[in-house]
Amino acid sequence: MEFRTDKYFLVNLSLIIVGLALATSGIINIFRNISDGNPESLLRAIFPVLIGLGVSMSSFFRILNSGTGVVGDERTRKVAKIAGLYAFLILLGLLVASASIAGALQLDINFSLAVIVISYIGIFSWGILTFYFNRKGDLE
Repeated sequence: MEFRTDKYFLVNLSLIIVGLALATSGIINIFRNISDGNPESLLRAIFPVLIGLGVSMSSFFRILNSGTGVVGDERTRKVAKIAGLYAFLILLGLLVASASIAGALQLDINFSLAVIVISYIGIFSWGILTFYFNRKGDLE
């Protein structure tokens, strides 16, 4: 593997570092809020984590993308459709499981926050599955 030093690579690498730093600071704030017993500010502390992870993962996938595939070709569209289906099923399963567990255990959960977190999980799973199915097709 060769070490690339073009601007595109360096910008994406710096975005990964900034995103991980933002996510780490958000996680530290979450642990501080939990230890202080202040659950109201937990909602404000989770957004830096989600934004930082989003920036890091999108930059990571841009670095790993070989750039050889055409965006509108048949294989890429098929991969995106299959990954979208699996990501939707993951999202639906998480929503049903969280609502069922909250109902069975009679937990007082703020579902506005849960929907945001589960939506991010769905978006990340779509990106990871698209990358996986795209790479899997390249190896065959």
